[in-house]
Amino acid sequence: MSQIFKLYRLQQIDSQLDQARSRLSELVRLLENDSDLRQAQENFDRQEKVVRDLEKQLRLLEHNVEQQTSKIQECETELYSGRIKNPKRLKELEDEVKALKRHLQLLEERQLESMLTLEEETQVLHDFQHHLNSIKQNVYQRNSRYLGEKTELEKEIQRLENERALAVSSLASEFYARYLAIREAKKGIAVCRVQDRSCTACGTTLTGGLIQESRLPDRLTYCPSCGRILYGG
Repeated sequence: MSQIFKLYRLQQIDSQLDQARSRLSELVRLLENDSDLRQAQENFDRQEKVVRDLEKQLRLLEHNVEQQTSKIQECETELYSGRIKNPKRLKELEDEVKALKRHLQLLEERQLESMLTLEEETQVLHDFQHHLNSIKQNVYQRNSRYLGEKTELEKEIQRLENERALAVSSLASEFYARYLAIREAKKGIAVCRVQDRSCTACGTTLTGGLIQESRLPDRLTYCPSCGRILYGG
């Protein structure tokens, strides 16, 4: 098997490796990209705090209403007990009961408003919870596909690396060194096939002499335009 064919085969392996590694890097990035999930979780957590604060506020209002109701009952019990004979004291108690009832009405209005607000915000929380669950399900399904593809790619990369090691071991060191230098300089493509009398990398039309040279088994022939190694087949 000629050295130039081995170089061409190495180029094919390296191109496949480049593509597989690029996709693997993309999969890792996709697996780490959980911005949608994080945003949904943040929205839910923030709304959950709103609801918890409203619940706390409502419990406090309920407690205040209970206390106010108890005060009114105590005052009314004293007012109608018949024990108080002093008209002035009776008038003071009547006024106090009226004031307590007015404040109770205000507290109950606040309590009702708080209940309505809590109901609305709880619905928003349920909506966020539904959205979060949907995002989690989508991320799980998506990541399951990505992980499956990642596993297969890792196996393919390992196979190609083993094949590459065998290909390199059969190459002359000077050929391999030249290949690496051109590959680094030419964005990964060091060897290109001659097809339709042209360089398949840059499209330059080749002379008959260059085409003949590119078919020699153990001689490096370069494209006069892009400088890549030509493989005539």
